[in-house]
Amino acid sequence: MLTRLIDARVSRPILVSGMIWGVWHLPLMVAGLYYASPILLLSIVLFMISVTSFGYVIAYLRLATGSIWPAVFLHSTWNAIIQNVFDLFTQGDSVLLWTGESGVFVALTLLATAFIFSKKQWTMIRTLPKQGEPLV
Repeated sequence: MLTRLIDARVSRPILVSGMIWGVWHLPLMVAGLYYASPILLLSIVLFMISVTSFGYVIAYLRLATGSIWPAVFLHSTWNAIIQNVFDLFTQGDSVLLWTGESGVFVALTLLATAFIFSKKQWTMIRTLPKQGEPLV
C-alpha cells in the first residue's frame, strides 16, 4: 500500500499508511477483542499514536530493502513480544494503561522513534533486484 500511496503522490504517504493501519485494528479494540486499557477512548488514541508511529519504522524497512518481508517480520515479532512475552511479565491494575500495546509509555517511545526516523535521509528501492544483480 505504501508504494502505491507514493506513486499516487499522496501527501505524507507514510503518515497516511500508518493511520490506515491503525484504523484497520479499531473494530477489534471496540469489540473488546484486542488489548486495551479500561478507558477505551484513551486506548484508541494511544494505539493510533503507537501504530502510526511504528508505521515509520515499518516503512523505512520496506523502502530501504525493496521487500515487504523485513516489515512483515518486524510486525510479527512486535506482536509476539508485546502481546505474549511482554504482557506475561507486566502485572498490575493499570499495566495496560502504561505499558500495554496501547499504553502511554509504548506510545511515547514509538512517537520518539518515528520522530527520529522521520529526520533520516530515506532511499527507496522499488523491488528486490534480480538474482545476481547488486542491491544498490
